[in-house]
Amino acid sequence: MAKMAIIKEWLVRERVVISYIVLLLSSFVLFTFFQAVPTLADPDSFYHIKMALLLPEQGIIKSFPWLQDTILKQNYIDQHFLYHVFLVPFTRIMNPIQGAKLATIILNTGLILFFYWFLRKYRIKLAFVFTFVLLLSMPFIFRINLIKAPTFSILFLILGLHFLFQHRTAALFILSFLYVWAYGGFILILFISGAYFLVSFLYDGLKIQGARSFRNMLGHGRELRLFMSSLAGVAAGLLVNFNFPQNIYFYWHQLVKIGIVNYQKVISVGSEWYPNKFFDLTANTAFVSALLILVIAINIYHFKKPSKKTITMFLVALLFFIFTLKSRRYVEYYVPFTIIFVAFALNEHMKKINFLQIWRDFLAYFVRHKIVVSLFVIYFFTIFPAIVTHEIRQTYRDFQGGIKLDRFSASANWLKENSADGDIVFHSSWDEFPVLFYHNSKDYYIIGLDPTFTYEYDKNIYQAIVDITLGRWSGDLHKELSETFHSSYVFVESTHYAMDKLVRSATGFQLVYEDEEAKIYKVL
Repeated sequence: MAKMAIIKEWLVRERVVISYIVLLLSSFVLFTFFQAVPTLADPDSFYHIKMALLLPEQGIIKSFPWLQDTILKQNYIDQHFLYHVFLVPFTRIMNPIQGAKLATIILNTGLILFFYWFLRKYRIKLAFVFTFVLLLSMPFIFRINLIKAPTFSILFLILGLHFLFQHRTAALFILSFLYVWAYGGFILILFISGAYFLVSFLYDGLKIQGARSFRNMLGHGRELRLFMSSLAGVAAGLLVNFNFPQNIYFYWHQLVKIGIVNYQKVISVGSEWYPNKFFDLTANTAFVSALLILVIAINIYHFKKPSKKTITMFLVALLFFIFTLKSRRYVEYYVPFTIIFVAFALNEHMKKINFLQIWRDFLAYFVRHKIVVSLFVIYFFTIFPAIVTHEIRQTYRDFQGGIKLDRFSASANWLKENSADGDIVFHSSWDEFPVLFYHNSKDYYIIGLDPTFTYEYDKNIYQAIVDITLGRWSGDLHKELSETFHSSYVFVESTHYAMDKLVRSATGFQLVYEDEEAKIYKVL
Protein backbone atom coordinates (compact mmCIF):
# COMPACT_ATOMS: atom_id res chain seq x y z
CA MET A 1 0.00 0.00 0.00
CA ALA A 2 2.85 2.35 0.79
CA LYS A 3 4.38 1.75 -2.64
CA MET A 4 1.03 2.44 -4.32
CA ALA A 5 0.72 5.68 -2.38
CA ILE A 6 4.21 6.73 -3.47
CA ILE A 7 3.41 5.93 -7.11
CA LYS A 8 0.13 7.83 -6.90
CA GLU A 9 1.86 10.84 -5.37
CA TRP A 10 4.53 10.75 -8.09
CA LEU A 11 1.91 10.56 -10.84
CA VAL A 12 0.09 13.57 -9.41
CA ARG A 13 3.33 15.55 -8.95
CA GLU A 14 4.69 14.75 -12.40
CA ARG A 15 1.40 14.73 -14.30
CA VAL A 16 2.50 17.54 -16.64
CA VAL A 17 5.74 15.77 -17.59
CA ILE A 18 3.81 12.52 -18.04
CA SER A 19 1.26 14.24 -20.28
CA TYR A 20 4.05 15.56 -22.52
CA ILE A 21 5.62 12.09 -22.68
CA VAL A 22 2.28 10.48 -23.58
CA LEU A 23 1.68 13.02 -26.35
CA LEU A 24 5.25 12.65 -27.59
CA LEU A 25 5.02 8.87 -27.83
CA SER A 26 1.48 8.84 -29.24
CA SER A 27 2.33 11.42 -31.91
CA PHE A 28 5.63 9.86 -32.89
CA VAL A 29 4.12 6.37 -33.19
CA LEU A 30 1.10 7.58 -35.18
CA PHE A 31 3.14 9.67 -37.59
CA THR A 32 5.71 6.91 -38.04
CA PHE A 33 2.88 4.49 -38.78
CA PHE A 34 1.67 6.71 -41.62
CA GLN A 35 5.15 7.44 -42.98
CA ALA A 36 6.14 3.76 -43.01
CA VAL A 37 4.33 3.15 -46.30
CA PRO A 38 6.54 2.89 -49.42
CA THR A 39 4.69 5.76 -51.11
CA LEU A 40 4.24 9.52 -51.09
CA ALA A 41 0.64 10.68 -51.02
CA ASP A 42 1.22 13.91 -52.94
CA PRO A 43 3.39 14.40 -56.06
CA ASP A 44 4.56 17.82 -54.80
CA SER A 45 6.47 15.99 -52.06
CA PHE A 46 8.99 14.88 -54.69
CA TYR A 47 9.51 18.52 -55.65
CA HIS A 48 10.20 19.60 -52.07
CA ILE A 49 12.70 16.79 -51.53
CA LYS A 50 14.48 17.64 -54.77
CA MET A 51 14.71 21.31 -53.83
CA ALA A 52 16.34 20.31 -50.53
CA LEU A 53 18.87 18.29 -52.54
CA LEU A 54 19.60 21.13 -54.97
CA LEU A 55 20.18 23.80 -52.29
CA PRO A 56 23.64 22.56 -51.18
CA GLU A 57 24.61 21.89 -54.80
CA GLN A 58 23.41 25.05 -56.54
CA GLY A 59 22.73 27.48 -53.71
CA ILE A 60 19.66 29.70 -53.74
CA ILE A 61 17.74 29.02 -56.94
CA LYS A 62 16.60 32.26 -58.59
CA SER A 63 15.36 30.92 -61.93
CA PHE A 64 13.52 27.73 -62.79
CA PRO A 65 14.25 26.53 -66.34
CA TRP A 66 12.78 23.12 -65.48
CA LEU A 67 9.30 24.48 -66.26
CA GLN A 68 9.60 26.00 -69.71
CA ASP A 69 6.02 27.00 -70.47
CA THR A 70 5.12 28.62 -67.17
CA ILE A 71 5.57 32.02 -65.54
CA LEU A 72 8.04 30.31 -63.20
CA LYS A 73 10.72 30.11 -65.89
CA GLN A 74 11.51 33.82 -65.46
CA ASN A 75 9.70 34.68 -62.22
CA TYR A 76 10.49 31.82 -59.88
CA ILE A 77 11.03 32.17 -56.16
CA ASP A 78 11.46 29.41 -53.62
CA GLN A 79 8.39 30.28 -51.54
CA HIS A 80 9.22 27.41 -49.14
CA PHE A 81 12.87 28.37 -48.71
CA LEU A 82 13.21 27.89 -44.94
CA TYR A 83 11.24 24.65 -45.13
CA HIS A 84 13.65 23.35 -47.74
CA VAL A 85 16.58 24.46 -45.56
CA PHE A 86 15.03 22.46 -42.71
CA LEU A 87 14.90 19.36 -44.95
CA VAL A 88 18.51 19.64 -46.14
CA PRO A 89 20.30 17.76 -43.31
CA PHE A 90 17.73 14.95 -43.36
CA THR A 91 18.08 14.46 -47.12
CA ARG A 92 21.88 14.56 -46.94
CA ILE A 93 22.60 12.08 -44.14
CA MET A 94 20.32 9.29 -45.42
CA ASN A 95 18.17 8.27 -48.36
CA PRO A 96 16.53 11.58 -49.38
CA ILE A 97 12.93 10.34 -49.31
CA GLN A 98 13.36 8.44 -46.05
CA GLY A 99 15.12 11.45 -44.58
CA ALA A 100 12.24 13.73 -45.57
CA LYS A 101 9.80 11.29 -44.00
CA LEU A 102 11.78 11.34 -40.74
CA ALA A 103 11.85 15.16 -40.84
CA THR A 104 8.07 15.18 -41.25
CA ILE A 105 7.60 12.85 -38.27
CA ILE A 106 9.79 15.07 -36.06
CA LEU A 107 8.19 18.31 -37.27
CA ASN A 108 4.63 17.04 -36.78
CA THR A 109 5.40 15.63 -33.34
CA GLY A 110 6.82 19.01 -32.43
CA LEU A 111 3.61 20.68 -33.62
CA ILE A 112 1.45 18.51 -31.34
CA LEU A 113 3.66 19.23 -28.33
CA PHE A 114 3.76 22.94 -29.15
CA PHE A 115 -0.05 23.00 -29.50
CA TYR A 116 -0.33 21.47 -26.03
CA TRP A 117 2.20 23.97 -24.64
CA PHE A 118 0.21 26.86 -26.12
CA LEU A 119 -3.04 25.71 -24.49
CA ARG A 120 -1.31 25.19 -21.14
CA LYS A 121 0.37 28.60 -21.42
CA TYR A 122 -3.08 30.19 -21.43
CA ARG A 123 -4.30 27.98 -18.58
CA ILE A 124 -6.77 26.06 -20.71
CA LYS A 125 -8.48 23.36 -18.69
CA LEU A 126 -8.53 19.95 -20.39
CA ALA A 127 -5.63 21.04 -22.63
CA PHE A 128 -4.56 17.41 -22.92
CA VAL A 129 -8.03 16.39 -24.14
CA PHE A 130 -8.13 19.17 -26.73
CA THR A 131 -4.69 18.18 -27.99
CA PHE A 132 -5.80 14.57 -28.36
CA VAL A 133 -8.85 15.73 -30.33
CA LEU A 134 -6.40 17.40 -32.70
CA LEU A 135 -4.36 14.21 -32.91
CA LEU A 136 -7.48 12.19 -33.76
CA SER A 137 -8.72 14.56 -36.49
CA MET A 138 -7.68 12.51 -39.50
CA PRO A 139 -8.28 15.08 -42.30
CA PHE A 140 -5.87 17.38 -40.46
CA ILE A 141 -3.42 14.55 -39.73
CA PHE A 142 -3.45 13.48 -43.38
CA ARG A 143 -2.63 16.98 -44.59
CA ILE A 144 0.28 17.59 -42.21
CA ASN A 145 1.76 14.17 -43.00
CA LEU A 146 2.29 15.15 -46.60
CA ILE A 147 5.90 16.16 -47.16
CA LYS A 148 4.93 19.78 -47.62
CA ALA A 149 5.14 22.99 -45.60
CA PRO A 150 1.72 23.30 -43.83
CA THR A 151 3.11 22.22 -40.45
CA PHE A 152 5.72 24.97 -40.75
CA SER A 153 2.95 27.47 -41.45
CA ILE A 154 0.76 26.35 -38.53
CA LEU A 155 3.71 26.62 -36.14
CA PHE A 156 4.35 30.18 -37.31
CA LEU A 157 0.69 31.13 -36.87
CA ILE A 158 0.31 29.68 -33.37
CA LEU A 159 3.55 31.34 -32.29
CA GLY A 160 2.23 34.53 -33.87
CA LEU A 161 -0.92 34.23 -31.74
CA HIS A 162 1.25 33.89 -28.67
CA PHE A 163 3.22 37.03 -29.54
CA LEU A 164 -0.03 38.90 -30.19
CA PHE A 165 -1.57 37.87 -26.88
CA GLN A 166 1.67 38.73 -25.05
CA HIS A 167 2.00 42.05 -26.93
CA ARG A 168 5.54 41.25 -28.07
CA THR A 169 5.92 43.70 -30.93
CA ALA A 170 9.55 43.05 -31.85
CA ALA A 171 9.12 39.27 -31.74
CA LEU A 172 6.06 39.54 -34.00
CA PHE A 173 8.04 41.63 -36.50
CA ILE A 174 10.83 39.02 -36.67
CA LEU A 175 8.33 36.16 -36.93
CA SER A 176 6.43 37.87 -39.76
CA PHE A 177 9.70 38.52 -41.61
CA LEU A 178 10.77 34.88 -41.34
CA TYR A 179 7.28 33.67 -42.28
CA VAL A 180 7.68 35.28 -45.71
CA TRP A 181 10.85 33.24 -46.23
CA ALA A 182 9.28 30.06 -44.88
CA TYR A 183 5.94 29.73 -46.62
CA GLY A 184 3.93 31.40 -49.37
CA GLY A 185 0.85 31.70 -47.14
CA PHE A 186 2.48 34.39 -44.98
CA ILE A 187 -0.48 36.70 -45.59
CA LEU A 188 -2.36 34.66 -42.96
CA ILE A 189 -0.36 36.33 -40.18
CA LEU A 190 -1.84 39.64 -41.33
CA PHE A 191 -5.36 38.21 -41.15
CA ILE A 192 -4.77 37.08 -37.56
CA SER A 193 -3.06 40.26 -36.34
CA GLY A 194 -5.66 42.32 -38.19
CA ALA A 195 -8.48 40.36 -36.54
CA TYR A 196 -6.95 40.94 -33.10
CA PHE A 197 -6.69 44.68 -33.77
CA LEU A 198 -10.25 44.85 -35.15
CA VAL A 199 -11.66 43.00 -32.13
CA SER A 200 -9.72 45.22 -29.74
CA PHE A 201 -10.84 48.34 -31.60
CA LEU A 202 -14.50 47.37 -31.38
CA TYR A 203 -14.19 45.87 -27.91
CA ASP A 204 -12.49 48.88 -26.30
CA GLY A 205 -12.92 51.67 -28.81
CA LEU A 206 -16.69 51.82 -28.62
CA LYS A 207 -16.36 52.60 -24.91
CA ILE A 208 -14.27 55.68 -25.63
CA GLN A 209 -16.15 58.90 -26.26
CA GLY A 210 -14.93 61.78 -28.34
CA ALA A 211 -12.66 62.22 -31.34
CA ARG A 212 -9.65 63.10 -29.20
CA SER A 213 -9.83 59.84 -27.30
CA PHE A 214 -10.44 58.04 -30.58
CA ARG A 215 -7.26 59.49 -32.13
CA ASN A 216 -5.36 58.68 -28.95
CA MET A 217 -6.45 55.05 -29.14
CA LEU A 218 -5.36 54.79 -32.79
CA GLY A 219 -2.05 56.47 -32.09
CA HIS A 220 -1.07 54.50 -29.02
CA GLY A 221 -3.13 51.34 -29.08
CA ARG A 222 -1.01 48.26 -28.40
CA GLU A 223 -3.01 46.13 -30.81
CA LEU A 224 -2.53 48.64 -33.63
CA ARG A 225 1.22 48.61 -33.00
CA LEU A 226 1.13 44.82 -33.13
CA PHE A 227 -0.68 44.82 -36.47
CA MET A 228 1.70 47.43 -37.89
CA SER A 229 4.65 45.41 -36.61
CA SER A 230 3.36 42.31 -38.40
CA LEU A 231 2.69 44.33 -41.56
CA ALA A 232 6.19 45.82 -41.40
CA GLY A 233 7.70 42.35 -40.91
CA VAL A 234 5.89 41.00 -43.99
CA ALA A 235 6.89 44.05 -46.04
CA ALA A 236 10.52 43.66 -44.95
CA GLY A 237 10.43 39.96 -45.83
CA LEU A 238 9.21 40.83 -49.32
CA LEU A 239 11.70 43.65 -49.89
CA VAL A 240 14.77 42.07 -48.26
CA ASN A 241 14.59 39.07 -50.52
CA PHE A 242 17.00 37.49 -52.97
CA ASN A 243 14.23 37.46 -55.61
CA PHE A 244 12.94 41.01 -55.27
CA PRO A 245 11.10 42.35 -57.29
CA GLN A 246 10.20 39.10 -59.11
CA ASN A 247 8.73 37.76 -55.87
CA ILE A 248 5.96 40.41 -55.97
CA TYR A 249 4.88 39.17 -59.40
CA PHE A 250 5.06 35.58 -58.24
CA TYR A 251 2.99 36.16 -55.10
CA TRP A 252 0.34 37.97 -57.14
CA HIS A 253 -0.20 34.72 -59.02
CA GLN A 254 0.31 32.39 -56.06
CA LEU A 255 -1.81 34.21 -53.47
CA VAL A 256 -4.40 35.93 -55.64
CA LYS A 257 -4.75 33.99 -58.89
CA ILE A 258 -4.32 30.51 -57.34
CA GLY A 259 -5.23 30.99 -53.67
CA ILE A 260 -8.19 33.37 -53.95
CA VAL A 261 -9.47 33.58 -57.54
CA ASN A 262 -8.62 29.98 -58.42
CA TYR A 263 -9.48 28.89 -61.95
CA GLN A 264 -11.13 25.61 -60.86
CA LYS A 265 -14.14 26.34 -63.11
CA VAL A 266 -11.93 27.18 -66.09
CA ILE A 267 -9.05 24.70 -65.94
CA SER A 268 -8.35 21.43 -64.19
CA VAL A 269 -6.50 22.25 -60.95
CA GLY A 270 -5.28 20.02 -58.13
CA SER A 271 -7.98 18.17 -56.17
CA GLU A 272 -7.08 20.04 -52.96
CA TRP A 273 -8.34 23.29 -54.49
CA TYR A 274 -11.90 22.09 -55.07
CA PRO A 275 -14.65 23.01 -52.56
CA ASN A 276 -15.99 21.08 -49.59
CA LYS A 277 -19.68 20.57 -49.01
CA PHE A 278 -20.85 21.84 -45.62
CA PHE A 279 -22.12 18.49 -44.36
CA ASP A 280 -19.09 16.62 -45.73
CA LEU A 281 -16.77 18.97 -43.86
CA THR A 282 -18.67 18.72 -40.57
CA ALA A 283 -18.86 14.92 -40.87
CA ASN A 284 -15.19 14.49 -41.77
CA THR A 285 -14.19 16.63 -38.79
CA ALA A 286 -16.77 15.07 -36.46
CA PHE A 287 -14.82 15.55 -33.21
CA VAL A 288 -14.30 19.23 -33.93
CA SER A 289 -17.95 19.62 -34.96
CA ALA A 290 -19.03 17.99 -31.68
CA LEU A 291 -16.95 20.52 -29.73
CA LEU A 292 -18.53 23.40 -31.65
CA ILE A 293 -22.01 22.07 -30.86
CA LEU A 294 -21.00 21.85 -27.20
CA VAL A 295 -19.87 25.51 -27.20
CA ILE A 296 -23.16 26.58 -28.78
CA ALA A 297 -25.18 24.56 -26.27
CA ILE A 298 -23.30 25.98 -23.28
CA ASN A 299 -23.75 29.53 -24.55
CA ILE A 300 -27.47 28.93 -24.88
CA TYR A 301 -27.53 27.53 -21.36
CA HIS A 302 -25.27 30.18 -19.84
CA PHE A 303 -24.20 33.10 -22.04
CA LYS A 304 -21.09 34.97 -20.96
CA LYS A 305 -19.47 37.90 -22.71
CA PRO A 306 -16.34 36.45 -24.36
CA SER A 307 -12.87 37.91 -24.03
CA LYS A 308 -10.95 39.60 -26.83
CA LYS A 309 -8.84 36.48 -27.26
CA THR A 310 -11.91 34.27 -27.66
CA ILE A 311 -13.57 36.60 -30.17
CA THR A 312 -10.32 36.79 -32.13
CA MET A 313 -10.11 33.01 -32.25
CA PHE A 314 -13.74 32.84 -33.36
CA LEU A 315 -13.00 35.15 -36.30
CA VAL A 316 -9.88 33.17 -37.21
CA ALA A 317 -11.81 29.87 -37.02
CA LEU A 318 -14.64 31.36 -39.09
CA LEU A 319 -12.17 32.59 -41.70
CA PHE A 320 -10.60 29.15 -42.06
CA PHE A 321 -14.04 27.52 -42.12
CA ILE A 322 -15.00 29.68 -45.11
CA PHE A 323 -11.65 29.00 -46.77
CA THR A 324 -12.13 25.25 -46.25
CA LEU A 325 -15.59 25.33 -47.80
CA LYS A 326 -13.98 27.01 -50.81
CA SER A 327 -10.94 24.69 -50.99
CA ARG A 328 -10.37 21.37 -49.18
CA ARG A 329 -6.73 22.08 -48.48
CA TYR A 330 -7.49 24.66 -45.77
CA VAL A 331 -8.72 21.93 -43.41
CA GLU A 332 -5.14 21.89 -42.09
CA TYR A 333 -5.85 25.35 -40.61
CA TYR A 334 -9.55 24.97 -39.84
CA VAL A 335 -9.11 22.06 -37.43
CA PRO A 336 -6.38 23.35 -35.07
CA PHE A 337 -7.62 26.94 -34.90
CA THR A 338 -11.22 25.87 -34.34
CA ILE A 339 -10.04 23.67 -31.46
CA ILE A 340 -8.17 26.65 -30.01
CA PHE A 341 -11.34 28.76 -30.27
CA VAL A 342 -13.41 26.05 -28.55
CA ALA A 343 -10.76 25.66 -25.84
CA PHE A 344 -10.74 29.39 -25.08
CA ALA A 345 -14.55 29.63 -25.17
CA LEU A 346 -15.12 26.64 -22.89
CA ASN A 347 -12.37 27.76 -20.55
CA GLU A 348 -14.22 30.99 -19.84
CA HIS A 349 -17.40 29.11 -18.97
CA MET A 350 -15.52 26.71 -16.73
CA LYS A 351 -14.66 29.66 -14.49
CA LYS A 352 -18.34 30.44 -13.90
CA ILE A 353 -20.21 27.16 -14.27
CA ASN A 354 -19.88 24.49 -11.62
CA PHE A 355 -18.92 21.70 -13.95
CA LEU A 356 -18.12 19.43 -11.02
CA GLN A 357 -21.73 19.66 -9.86
CA ILE A 358 -23.00 19.09 -13.40
CA TRP A 359 -20.76 16.01 -13.63
CA ARG A 360 -22.10 14.70 -10.31
CA ASP A 361 -25.68 15.23 -11.48
CA PHE A 362 -24.78 13.51 -14.72
CA LEU A 363 -23.40 10.47 -12.88
CA ALA A 364 -26.38 10.39 -10.52
CA TYR A 365 -28.68 10.31 -13.52
CA PHE A 366 -26.73 7.42 -14.98
CA VAL A 367 -26.91 5.48 -11.70
CA ARG A 368 -30.70 5.81 -11.71
CA HIS A 369 -30.92 4.72 -15.34
CA LYS A 370 -28.80 1.60 -15.74
CA ILE A 371 -29.72 1.15 -19.40
CA VAL A 372 -28.33 4.57 -20.20
CA VAL A 373 -25.19 3.69 -18.26
CA SER A 374 -24.80 0.54 -20.32
CA LEU A 375 -25.20 2.43 -23.59
CA PHE A 376 -22.71 5.07 -22.44
CA VAL A 377 -20.12 2.44 -21.48
CA ILE A 378 -20.68 0.48 -24.70
CA TYR A 379 -20.15 3.63 -26.77
CA PHE A 380 -16.96 4.83 -25.10
CA PHE A 381 -15.36 1.42 -24.76
CA THR A 382 -16.44 -0.19 -28.04
CA ILE A 383 -18.01 2.16 -30.60
CA PHE A 384 -15.73 5.15 -29.99
CA PRO A 385 -12.49 3.11 -30.26
CA ALA A 386 -13.93 1.41 -33.35
CA ILE A 387 -14.59 4.77 -34.99
CA VAL A 388 -11.10 6.03 -34.19
CA THR A 389 -9.52 2.79 -35.42
CA HIS A 390 -11.54 2.94 -38.65
CA GLU A 391 -10.47 6.54 -39.29
CA ILE A 392 -6.80 5.71 -38.69
CA ARG A 393 -6.97 2.64 -40.94
CA GLN A 394 -8.69 4.63 -43.69
CA THR A 395 -6.03 7.33 -43.50
CA TYR A 396 -3.33 4.65 -43.63
CA ARG A 397 -4.97 3.19 -46.77
CA ASP A 398 -4.97 6.67 -48.31
CA PHE A 399 -1.22 6.88 -47.75
CA GLN A 400 -0.75 3.35 -49.08
CA GLY A 401 -2.54 4.33 -52.27
CA GLY A 402 -0.09 7.13 -52.95
CA ILE A 403 2.75 7.37 -55.45
CA LYS A 404 5.39 4.65 -55.32
CA LEU A 405 8.81 5.97 -54.39
CA ASP A 406 10.40 4.57 -57.57
CA ARG A 407 7.65 5.75 -59.91
CA PHE A 408 9.12 6.79 -63.30
CA SER A 409 12.62 6.15 -61.96
CA ALA A 410 13.55 3.81 -64.84
CA SER A 411 12.17 6.02 -67.61
CA ALA A 412 13.52 9.23 -66.03
CA ASN A 413 16.98 7.67 -65.66
CA TRP A 414 16.88 6.58 -69.30
CA LEU A 415 16.23 10.19 -70.27
CA LYS A 416 19.04 11.38 -68.02
CA GLU A 417 21.51 8.97 -69.62
CA ASN A 418 20.46 9.47 -73.25
CA SER A 419 19.46 13.12 -73.55
CA ALA A 420 21.58 16.25 -73.85
CA ASP A 421 21.71 18.81 -71.06
CA GLY A 422 18.60 20.97 -71.10
CA ASP A 423 16.61 18.84 -73.54
CA ILE A 424 12.91 19.67 -73.23
CA VAL A 425 10.52 16.82 -72.48
CA PHE A 426 6.86 17.17 -73.40
CA HIS A 427 4.99 15.07 -70.82
CA SER A 428 1.43 13.81 -70.56
CA SER A 429 0.22 15.50 -67.35
CA TRP A 430 1.16 18.51 -65.23
CA ASP A 431 1.30 16.43 -62.01
CA GLU A 432 3.99 14.14 -63.48
CA PHE A 433 6.54 16.94 -63.28
CA PRO A 434 7.58 16.65 -59.58
CA VAL A 435 8.32 12.93 -59.92
CA LEU A 436 10.24 13.34 -63.18
CA PHE A 437 12.08 16.36 -61.74
CA TYR A 438 13.10 14.39 -58.65
CA HIS A 439 14.63 11.57 -60.69
CA ASN A 440 16.01 13.71 -63.52
CA SER A 441 16.79 17.41 -63.18
CA LYS A 442 19.12 17.31 -66.16
CA ASP A 443 16.21 17.82 -68.57
CA TYR A 444 13.54 20.50 -68.70
CA TYR A 445 9.77 20.03 -68.76
CA ILE A 446 6.64 21.81 -69.97
CA ILE A 447 4.12 22.27 -67.16
CA GLY A 448 3.98 21.53 -63.44
CA LEU A 449 3.33 22.45 -59.79
CA ASP A 450 0.04 24.11 -60.76
CA PRO A 451 -1.59 24.42 -64.22
CA THR A 452 -2.43 28.04 -63.43
CA PHE A 453 1.23 28.94 -63.93
CA THR A 454 0.94 27.84 -67.57
CA TYR A 455 -2.56 29.26 -68.05
CA GLU A 456 -1.30 32.67 -66.90
CA TYR A 457 1.84 32.31 -69.03
CA ASP A 458 -0.05 31.74 -72.29
CA LYS A 459 -3.65 30.58 -72.58
CA ASN A 460 -3.09 29.30 -76.13
CA ILE A 461 -0.08 27.27 -75.00
CA TYR A 462 -2.14 25.84 -72.15
CA GLN A 463 -4.97 24.84 -74.48
CA ALA A 464 -2.52 23.22 -76.89
CA ILE A 465 -1.09 21.13 -74.03
CA VAL A 466 -4.60 20.04 -73.01
CA ASP A 467 -5.58 19.11 -76.57
CA ILE A 468 -2.37 17.12 -77.16
CA THR A 469 -2.41 15.25 -73.85
CA LEU A 470 -6.09 14.34 -74.31
CA GLY A 471 -5.46 13.19 -77.89
CA ARG A 472 -7.67 15.92 -79.41
CA TRP A 473 -4.98 17.73 -81.42
CA SER A 474 -5.85 18.00 -85.11
CA GLY A 475 -2.89 19.95 -86.50
CA ASP A 476 0.69 19.04 -87.38
CA LEU A 477 1.82 17.45 -84.11
CA HIS A 478 5.50 17.24 -85.04
CA LYS A 479 5.62 20.90 -86.01
CA GLU A 480 3.83 21.93 -82.81
CA LEU A 481 6.11 19.97 -80.49
CA SER A 482 9.36 20.83 -82.27
CA GLU A 483 8.73 24.51 -83.12
CA THR A 484 6.31 25.76 -80.46
CA PHE A 485 7.46 23.65 -77.50
CA HIS A 486 11.03 22.96 -78.74
CA SER A 487 10.71 19.42 -77.38
CA SER A 488 13.31 16.71 -77.97
CA TYR A 489 11.32 13.93 -76.29
CA VAL A 490 7.71 13.04 -75.57
CA PHE A 491 6.94 11.26 -72.30
CA VAL A 492 3.60 9.41 -72.25
CA GLU A 493 2.35 7.72 -69.10
CA SER A 494 0.92 4.26 -69.81
CA THR A 495 -2.65 5.24 -68.88
CA HIS A 496 -2.75 8.12 -71.41
CA TYR A 497 -4.01 5.97 -74.28
CA ALA A 498 -5.43 8.79 -76.39
CA MET A 499 -2.18 10.76 -76.34
CA ASP A 500 -0.15 7.65 -77.10
CA LYS A 501 -2.39 6.90 -80.08
CA LEU A 502 -2.02 10.49 -81.30
CA VAL A 503 1.79 10.35 -81.15
CA ARG A 504 1.98 6.88 -82.74
CA SER A 505 -0.20 7.93 -85.63
CA ALA A 506 1.82 11.10 -86.33
CA THR A 507 5.04 11.26 -88.35
CA GLY A 508 8.37 12.44 -86.98
CA PHE A 509 8.39 10.44 -83.72
CA GLN A 510 10.41 7.36 -82.82
CA LEU A 511 9.64 5.09 -79.85
CA VAL A 512 12.94 4.81 -77.96
CA TYR A 513 11.86 3.53 -74.55
CA GLU A 514 8.95 1.57 -73.09
CA ASP A 515 8.11 -0.05 -69.76
CA GLU A 516 4.95 -0.73 -67.75
CA GLU A 517 4.73 2.87 -66.57
CA ALA A 518 5.52 4.97 -69.61
CA LYS A 519 6.69 5.33 -73.18
CA ILE A 520 9.28 7.79 -74.48
CA TYR A 521 9.28 9.05 -78.07
CA LYS A 522 12.15 10.96 -79.65
CA VAL A 523 11.18 13.98 -81.74
CA LEU A 524 13.05 13.49 -85.01
